[in-house]
Amino acid sequence: MSLRERHGGPQYDRLYTRLATFEADTGIRVEIVYKGSHPELNDYIASTFPPADNNSVNSNNKKPDLDLISTHVKYAPSQAHYLQEFDSSSVSQEQQDEFLDSALEACKIHGKLMQLPRMVDSRVLFYRADVLEQLGLDPPQTWQDLAKCATIIGHASLPVDTAGQHPPKDSEVAEVTTMQGYVFPGKLSGLFGTFYELAMMEMRHPEALFDKGDRPVFEESTVVPVLRYMRQLVVTGAVPADIDQYYFDQVSNLFAEGKVAMVADWPSFYRDMKQRLKKVPGAKVKVMRYPVGENVSRSAYSGMHSFAIPKSCRYPKEALRLLKFLVHEDQQWLEASESGSFPTKKAVLQRLVNKTAEVAAEVPEVSGDDTQLDSERLDCLRLTVEEDMAMFPHLLTYPELEDALYPMIQDAMMGRQSPEEAARQMKTRALQPF
Repeated sequence: MSLRERHGGPQYDRLYTRLATFEADTGIRVEIVYKGSHPELNDYIASTFPPADNNSVNSNNKKPDLDLISTHVKYAPSQAHYLQEFDSSSVSQEQQDEFLDSALEACKIHGKLMQLPRMVDSRVLFYRADVLEQLGLDPPQTWQDLAKCATIIGHASLPVDTAGQHPPKDSEVAEVTTMQGYVFPGKLSGLFGTFYELAMMEMRHPEALFDKGDRPVFEESTVVPVLRYMRQLVVTGAVPADIDQYYFDQVSNLFAEGKVAMVADWPSFYRDMKQRLKKVPGAKVKVMRYPVGENVSRSAYSGMHSFAIPKSCRYPKEALRLLKFLVHEDQQWLEASESGSFPTKKAVLQRLVNKTAEVAAEVPEVSGDDTQLDSERLDCLRLTVEEDMAMFPHLLTYPELEDALYPMIQDAMMGRQSPEEAARQMKTRALQPF
């Protein structure tokens, strides 16, 4: 029996190594159809399955031959019309109870469980304590503090090691030769996510972006200050001048190469980042929850990677077996311990907490700074997941909303139009049907 499934990106590498075990244990062969980043993955899936308003299977009336798909709680609502629902006969209540309540709830669409969560994605702020100490700076407590701190660092012109660390030939990101203050994704969904979390910390009431019915409103009184802040970061040199060319991988690489002092990054990139930073002379990395915004709250753009089974699945029993294998405690522990991802299973999270505390107690004199960073990062992540997650509305058209609005955010950030004009355009477009 051959199952066709697809998932992609560096966050999935460790799961690939486990597929051979699944095949050996079950006799079910797994074929990986496509690898790519999540935006590429979503485009591929959208081209494979019919839109919600199309009764045909696809443009060629050919039944999709994907049996299991990797998705995300942000994108699953737009895919729900061709996804199977998991009821108690496929995923028992006992199995559901193994997951964090917030994780399982995020996987429901209109009250129906349509996916199973693999890992939680919430950003925390990493910073180079050695750089801040050298310049007499304190870790930022507010986002205005961060802007000032990043500007001072950007203007200090501290040299960085560029040996063997050049952007790929096809990269549009300029080579960085002096320490940058802060960096974030400056395009596509990553830019929209940064805007979204800043707006959540700016707005004075909970319906400034989306009303009670999850309809987008994008009030200018919230949007304009956020766009002004993002423009301020560019004008003052707090971020690289070509910030509009940065995406998630470039952001992670810049910090891992010791070229930026502060960055908000995802859990699964932690181990790789830490190993690479060991090669940067004098680097002392610390971590903290997000600074607070104007409304004195923290808000970290968050989501969850998940797996789902299409209604057109040819081998539903085998696909469900593979899905449960991929979110099993063994796999979640592997990813949490080797890459740094945040698990969605309660038992795995507790095991991670216990193991981190055990290592800290046993070998503080051997790996004091390293172990302390592990412990502080886990504490920050737990508090962020419990208190600071900025979850997006379960909208069918949310991906289209991101695609439509991020260019206006980018234009305001890069000075191609005023924040006020960009905000008016965003509000007008958000109110239009998608």
